[in-house]
Amino acid sequence: MRNVIQFDGIKFWVDENIIHCKLKKEFFKNYQKENIEEIFYNSISIVSNGNYMPILFNLENISILNSLKIFRLISNSFQMRRLVLPRIFLVQSNNLKLLLTLKNDVSIHAVTNKFFSDFDLAIKYCENDYTVFNNVSKQELI
Repeated sequence: MRNVIQFDGIKFWVDENIIHCKLKKEFFKNYQKENIEEIFYNSISIVSNGNYMPILFNLENISILNSLKIFRLISNSFQMRRLVLPRIFLVQSNNLKLLLTLKNDVSIHAVTNKFFSDFDLAIKYCENDYTVFNNVSKQELI
């Protein structure tokens, strides 16, 4: 684990070329929408250090309502779109996964959003995405 940023119910870190973001319910008591956007953008920019890595948002410990709020904020944020990194959401249930998938299909996204209710599958997806991106990047340099 490297590049750890942690405060008031949120933690960002990099592990195995994956940016992790873990949220707790306390986070939503302390921040407004504008602050959350800035916190996410700045923290991800710092921990990524300008490198391409998938982002895994762990929403397992927050309510469905807060999960929806975070998803909408991340998906619609101009600042977050500037990061152009694939976003993977780990959620607490298949019902929430289905709901977010439906919301995702309604809007147009330049960046991939994927939803998982199984941690191991989410990690495998992130690892595969990172490997594929880097293999393509290396071939373009040749």
